[in-house]
Amino acid sequence: MTRCPEGHFYDPARHTACPWCALPADSGPGAQKTRPMAAADQKTRAMPTEVSSPAPPVPRAPLNPGPPPLPGGARPELAPNPPPLPAGAPPTATVRVGAGAKASLKDGPVVGWLVCLEGPDRGRDYRLHMEKNFIGRAPHMDVVIENDSTVSRDKHAVVIFDPKKKIFWALPGEASGLVYLNGDIVNSPTRMEPDDVIEVGQTRLVLIPFCGDRYSWSADSAAAPSSEAPS
Repeated sequence: MTRCPEGHFYDPARHTACPWCALPADSGPGAQKTRPMAAADQKTRAMPTEVSSPAPPVPRAPLNPGPPPLPGGARPELAPNPPPLPAGAPPTATVRVGAGAKASLKDGPVVGWLVCLEGPDRGRDYRLHMEKNFIGRAPHMDVVIENDSTVSRDKHAVVIFDPKKKIFWALPGEASGLVYLNGDIVNSPTRMEPDDVIEVGQTRLVLIPFCGDRYSWSADSAAAPSSEAPS
């Protein structure tokens, strides 16, 4: 250590002159002089840069909040999206599903029945409507023979009611299974009479007509009995 003329001690390896004597003159007499910070100390003890805290995130509304909750906290169920309209259909068109336009015929007036005489579904009756009635095992058929595995799934046979002439016809379907009417094979449209029996697979069905000479359906009335007396 070295002592300056003022009586201050300092390290000549760190300071070339007395650091105490280098203090400003306006410190005043009697003011306590503190040891100045060395250059190395100034670098290591520099004040940290002030970092501003990030702003809190702004909450965003959900893209599809859905309907408001019901009383009690329950939320209503969302209705499923309707099926898309077919190409070229007007915006207000009603799209039918399942059997399509055939559903309107099924809802029309009954023209007769097929009643199962023999087969797994013996005793069951099947409602017939105007125009074509397809027979098969599939649920979308008009006459569903669901328990006879020997009946084709789609269009094993067809029973037609002609609303103009009030006549029933039996036709073979598009499947490979054969169709019989009163024991004879049906290869082309064959007229059916009351109590005729049509055979598909192991199932035999008897025709019970409701529209014919005695009964008919008109646009302005329900089933209207004929003026002729039954024979």
